[in-house]
Amino acid sequence: MNYPSVFKKKPPQFLILVLFLCILAPAASAVGIFSEETTIFTAEEGTYIYAAIDSGNVLICEVYPETDDIPGWSKLFLYKTSGSGLEELSVDNPPDFSHQDIYGNIAVWKTKSEERNWFEGQFDIYAYNLDERKSPERIAEKFNSIDGLTIGQNKIIITGRNSVAETSDYDHGEIFVYNLEDGSLTKHELPGFQSTVAISGKYLVFRDNRYGQMTAMVYLMNLETGEIQQLGDERKGLYSSPDISGDKIVYRFDEDFGSFLKDSAPQQLLMTDISTNETTVIASPGVRIRSSPKIDGDNIVWTDKRSGKYSVWLYNLKEGSEILISVTDEEYGGAADISGDTVIWTDIVDGRDVLKMIKLDLPNTSVTLTETQRTIERDAAETIDQENTTQAADLFSGIPVLAVILGLCLITLKKK
Repeated sequence: MNYPSVFKKKPPQFLILVLFLCILAPAASAVGIFSEETTIFTAEEGTYIYAAIDSGNVLICEVYPETDDIPGWSKLFLYKTSGSGLEELSVDNPPDFSHQDIYGNIAVWKTKSEERNWFEGQFDIYAYNLDERKSPERIAEKFNSIDGLTIGQNKIIITGRNSVAETSDYDHGEIFVYNLEDGSLTKHELPGFQSTVAISGKYLVFRDNRYGQMTAMVYLMNLETGEIQQLGDERKGLYSSPDISGDKIVYRFDEDFGSFLKDSAPQQLLMTDISTNETTVIASPGVRIRSSPKIDGDNIVWTDKRSGKYSVWLYNLKEGSEILISVTDEEYGGAADISGDTVIWTDIVDGRDVLKMIKLDLPNTSVTLTETQRTIERDAAETIDQENTTQAADLFSGIPVLAVILGLCLITLKKK
């Protein structure tokens, strides 16, 4: 057999070495799991959990939906990942449903106005300093509708409408920027309807349906210049659920305009780098990506159903590696979030909503997957697909044999 020049001396040994390294390669990652997953909150029966995390503070909202017979209620909780535990926040105007966020020591949420009026406004926004623990501050503006809410640095961002009386037509939406330092409120009128919103520095990203009710696009806004940029091609599919960290935007793409009517959808997770204007496919599981993806620095988390159950995944941009965080029992996919080395997500245990947390082993502290990560992957495989378990077991059980083969190859090479 004629080998290329690089193979001519000892082709069999060299090829075995290459094969050995190729088999081992997928098991190595610079990001792993540092701790066992922990349940940090268990909801009461019949209630739902919404949570957000930033800088070691986890804001948890527990909601009991209103029915014809029973009035709804909600409660706010704070969990500190540093170890001080869980506490309920005593506030007079708790959140209404799912609109709340946290940045550093400031929590924000939406609630129903005490004096609700369809024309003048039905909802209020409150800001609460977790260090000072004074009464929550109400933004001096009522909103007729609120469809997105987030906070970043000294700005609160709201998508919705502040008054039907002021703008009776429905051919445009409104984005509000509230400055916590001086109390000013800036309004941006845009075509269509805006919802999911996120902020990082001077950049704002949001979902928009200006091309029609059955459409969805992602837009980037520079808050300093007011310039707006569309991400993606509205003719190719649906773009939704954006999040941003620094100059990187993650969002969901679906080429099927009617996928919301189907049980499954071949969705993709995309990332656009603002500095280069390049878009990359982060994940293409070929199934539905249920929760909004979240990004913090080089790490992205989301949930999808590629394995038969909704699972929480993490992708590290520096290493280009994807790892499994957890397999959930959520029928519709648990919502995940990330801040620094901490990932949180919702799950269901014994019929109740729970919030779980896990610590990451980031690149500066680890060069391989930890034993916890291997356990997660092994348990997930056993739960979902016995055949995959057998294949994984064969792979790892073969490593000692390959190590012996490699040793023999090295001895042979040394002798020659």
